[in-house]
Amino acid sequence: MNNDADSNQHYITKSFVRERFGNNGLVQKYYVQWNSWKSNASPQFVFSADGYTQLLVKGEPVDNSLEDLFNKVENKLWRLYPVLDAAAETEVTPVSEDNYNTLCEYCAYLWHLSPFAKAKAPADYVMQLNEDLKRGHVKNLQALGMTERDIATMQKLHAEGWKFILSGDNHLQFVFRIQTMRNVLFTALKFRRHVKWTVWNSPIGLPISDIALIDFPEKIDNAGLYILPISPHRVLIGKFEYGMQLSHTNDTVLYGNTLSQDSAERVLDIICRSAIRAVACKKRIDIEASRKRADRNGIAFTKIKNLDAVLSAGEKTFDLARDFRHIPVSPDEFTKYILSFLEPP
Repeated sequence: MNNDADSNQHYITKSFVRERFGNNGLVQKYYVQWNSWKSNASPQFVFSADGYTQLLVKGEPVDNSLEDLFNKVENKLWRLYPVLDAAAETEVTPVSEDNYNTLCEYCAYLWHLSPFAKAKAPADYVMQLNEDLKRGHVKNLQALGMTERDIATMQKLHAEGWKFILSGDNHLQFVFRIQTMRNVLFTALKFRRHVKWTVWNSPIGLPISDIALIDFPEKIDNAGLYILPISPHRVLIGKFEYGMQLSHTNDTVLYGNTLSQDSAERVLDIICRSAIRAVACKKRIDIEASRKRADRNGIAFTKIKNLDAVLSAGEKTFDLARDFRHIPVSPDEFTKYILSFLEPP
């Protein structure tokens, strides 16, 4: 365990970036804001921020429990590389239960640790809170140490039509960690049972963006796609079909296929357009042209309103009594709160 505060912490595994997208351990890094490149960049500082997963509480040791959980999954990644590469070469590849679970868990962590998921964590938290109050579920509030009297008050106000949001400063990191640690295994289970994973070969070079696992709705197929580049010419894509009847499987198989030129360019554009700050690749690609082509083709992503606050949240000291309060508001005020973290494409 690393007990140093504000150490460099990654939301995409540096060894994954180095080994799958690097030359001699270094990558080409593209800065979205300045449309510029840095040659031979260290993966140590490509997709990371100081204290990104830690929690600082006044008078207590730094809490790196989330980082430790992520590390346990990261440490198994090396086993997946040959499995994924082999899957790309054949139509169907049986995978061991352990390796398949590791893949789904790793993808779940990538989803929850992304800057996008972190930015919207308070909105997700209060939506779940109000749904729990509606259904009479209070175990999450109990786990936070709330008294039965306070919980009963919240239930009464909610029954009268009030909604609850969060008030206080510096609670983003705390809520982000709550949401991740509560839900990451549920997300992994969804990926395990309801998503079909295919390793696609690409005829063109692909990068990886700072939103590693891209959650992309494919309207044509009425499905959600989870897109994860795993090397310059391979991309893992999970397909989750929308609908009332979810497909369910206990199989542990990966599928293999090859993208057409047009499909590969579309995937490239999605990856490049998803980037918030940076893209990494083995060989330079015209990222700006790809992002412009994505715009022309209607590929767009919701934007984070305050990215700096998201990336620096872990460096702020948290006080549970001062920084984390549930307050009742009208439904209109609740809607405004939900919309305050992200903005439309």
